[in-house]
Amino acid sequence: DMPNVTSISGIYELPAGPGHRFASRGLRSKLLGGWTLNVIASLQSGMPVTVTQATNNNAFAGFALQRPTIVGKPALDPDQRTPARFFNTSAFTTTPQFAIGNASRNPVRGPAYRDLDIALIKHTKLSEQFDLEFRGEIFNITNTPAFAQPNGSFGSAAFGSIISTTTDPRVVQFAVRLSR
Repeated sequence: DMPNVTSISGIYELPAGPGHRFASRGLRSKLLGGWTLNVIASLQSGMPVTVTQATNNNAFAGFALQRPTIVGKPALDPDQRTPARFFNTSAFTTTPQFAIGNASRNPVRGPAYRDLDIALIKHTKLSEQFDLEFRGEIFNITNTPAFAQPNGSFGSAAFGSIISTTTDPRVVQFAVRLSR
């Protein structure tokens, strides 16, 4: 369940080189022509988080898990969320034995995902048969961490906290390809 997913991509060919207004001939055409800029942006809502009790008081009756009881608003305002406390942990209390908690299946959402990737690519025609491509790519250019889901085990020490990320930090790579 991800209610909002937006992906935007674009390719911009720099206006230089053969057939363009700028640097259309000579050495300048070879150096400045054939460049493209590629951009991919991704924005996604957070995934649902299942909250269960660490101690299942009803396991004897065949319940695989026990949900806690909600006594307040579990979601925090965005400016109050931190990796150490991503949702309102005090909104939950222990459900006693022989009772079923009122926490829904997914009472809170995890962190949103944001990513921006950029590539600068240069194509150079070496001859009729050979083409040279140089690529410089930057993944996660803003170096924004993509946090993992918060711990949903009520009663554990890490309840409501995020202890890891799901993606790499900024990565830069270069590549050269000779093709026929």
